[in-house]
Amino acid sequence: MKIFLQFLVCVVLFTGCKFFDDNLPEPTQEGNETFGCYVNGEKFRPNYYYRGNGLSYSSSLRFSLLVKEYKNTFNSDVYLRIMVIGFPIEAGRTYRLEAFSDSLGAYGSLSYYVATNQSGGRNYKQYATSLEHFGELTITKHDPELRIISGVFWFNVWTDEKALVKIRGGRFDMKYIKK
Repeated sequence: MKIFLQFLVCVVLFTGCKFFDDNLPEPTQEGNETFGCYVNGEKFRPNYYYRGNGLSYSSSLRFSLLVKEYKNTFNSDVYLRIMVIGFPIEAGRTYRLEAFSDSLGAYGSLSYYVATNQSGGRNYKQYATSLEHFGELTITKHDPELRIISGVFWFNVWTDEKALVKIRGGRFDMKYIKK
């Protein structure tokens, strides 16, 4: 009986707990205006969203997401962008984020500023996915009537410093204003 009670207490304690709380927003699909991912293992929850909430959806063939957060490891604001141009945005579809042309493709990018030797000078650095360092974006929901787009993503970028930056566990759930 004592063993049974100990077992029951353990079950009650652990069933209400999250075993893998990743400190990112829950992966929802209701237009909750959430975004989160990890950049080289460090939590990224933006404090700035381009154009209101960061999501731009101008037609069935153009999707853009741009967000930023200050990161001590980069000593700068870090910007993340995901773009899809020339393909319909459909729920359940996975887009390969790789090399990009001006009129067709899908890519992910990471950018930030680096201090120069000059007083107050800063250089802009931007790194994008490529054929060798790519990723994926999966649209989990697209509801044109409610204007909601939700999805999950990951991607890699290679820097000038010959370092691989890994963006992992990405998720977003946003509303958009159709343009």
